[in-house]
Amino acid sequence: MTIRLRLTLWYTALLGVTLILFSVTVYSALTANLRFQLEQSAALQARNIAAAVIQQIQGDVVVFRNSADNVFFPQVELFASSVGAQLLDSDGKVLKRSENLGDIPIPHHADTMPHILAGQEDRFYYVTNEGAAFLVYTVPLIVDGQLMGAVQLIQSVTTALTALTQVNRYLILGTTISIVLAAIVGAFLARRALAPIDTITETANAITRTRDLGNRIDIRDNASEVGRLAATFNEMLDRIQRLFQAQERLIGDVSHELRTPLTTIQGNIELLQRMAAAPTGGGALRLETASELFKESLSEVQAESERMNKMISDLLLLAQADSGALQIQMAPVEMDTLLLDVYRQTRRLVEHYKGRADALEIRLGSEDQAQVRGDRDRLRQVLVNLAENAVKYTHAGGVVTFSLENRDGWVRISVADTGIGISAEQQALIFDRFYRTDKARSRELGGSGLGLSIAQRIAQAHGGKITVESQPGVGSTFTLWLPAYHEGDVESPLNLKHTVIAGAQ
Repeated sequence: MTIRLRLTLWYTALLGVTLILFSVTVYSALTANLRFQLEQSAALQARNIAAAVIQQIQGDVVVFRNSADNVFFPQVELFASSVGAQLLDSDGKVLKRSENLGDIPIPHHADTMPHILAGQEDRFYYVTNEGAAFLVYTVPLIVDGQLMGAVQLIQSVTTALTALTQVNRYLILGTTISIVLAAIVGAFLARRALAPIDTITETANAITRTRDLGNRIDIRDNASEVGRLAATFNEMLDRIQRLFQAQERLIGDVSHELRTPLTTIQGNIELLQRMAAAPTGGGALRLETASELFKESLSEVQAESERMNKMISDLLLLAQADSGALQIQMAPVEMDTLLLDVYRQTRRLVEHYKGRADALEIRLGSEDQAQVRGDRDRLRQVLVNLAENAVKYTHAGGVVTFSLENRDGWVRISVADTGIGISAEQQALIFDRFYRTDKARSRELGGSGLGLSIAQRIAQAHGGKITVESQPGVGSTFTLWLPAYHEGDVESPLNLKHTVIAGAQ
């Protein structure tokens, strides 16, 4: 059973039950009220007639018992709507009937006389074979404390019953029509309300058939539950599309990055094979040249092997971070001491990348004392990565500045350079895997595009983050934010061992 059909049935059933209860309540209230009014009117008229009869026979009880011919019914205006009246003696025998009663037979009700003999009024309804309905209201005649008989008022209630029957028909007909209309309207509303779900289904089927993750659900009503579902579905598609694009880019980048060192290694191996197969003659000069080529080839093979090994290690670290399997040992770390170590190492990096130690000026800016709880080796890896990037992309004569600030519960370590800078569009992508702002320069300097991604994962594992501020041609400032730690802080189990939980790019 579809959701649309379920909603329609539930809506129709609920409205049907409500209408039925309403109709039953209205009909019952109307019947009770009409019956009450009829009986009150009949009781008033019967009592008036009984009072008039009592006045006529007052003091002449013997005559009434022998004959009631001299008793006259009063002409009461209220009596005009009644069929008639009759007098009964104490045994229930009819003594006299009004002229307008005619020959209408009035059956004896089993409970009437016992109530009269007890001095109580009585009423009952009956219907003739022709379908005429009557209300018989009986009032006892008590003269000088003696029960003489009773007055019975016979009032037609056929019109009232006909009206009730008509109302009942109208209620049944109205309820039936309302239920049918409710079913039609409910089906329409359910179809309209669930139309976005059909759109979602069609979009999902289209994506499955065409494998095009660019399709999106076009639903403008984002305030409704279905609209929010569609918006969530679109966000999920955006994320899946980014994941697939990142996966494709990852595969392409890994293939390209591994192809270059493998090609270099293969070329050097082929060169060594040719050298091994060549004649050994040619003198000392030829042997010296062969030895230099041999050493150069081995050096290139070793460098490219180390590069591949580092890349594979970085990919493995990122995979562990994504799966939550990367364990980080947490302990108090003096960040000012660690920053000084990275500062000294950066001076050696300048000589490695620029050829001489004075090619760049390495400065220490503000240096507060600060302590964090983290993995010293991993934090050192982050700072060295930021320092290495600053050295790589800063031209000779530039400046790299390290700063450490401890404010508002956060430890901020900044690495600022006067290098080539990063555009605003590139800043949103620099923490993606294998993304490089200057690919040719990165490959020339030996970068793989994984360093910043790894650094961000490590920062997140410590409850922090890395931010960047940069302008092209002016320089960049990378800031590592970490929660400050004080000796008196309460330690939690996570302070001893922390597992990286990082989402995929």
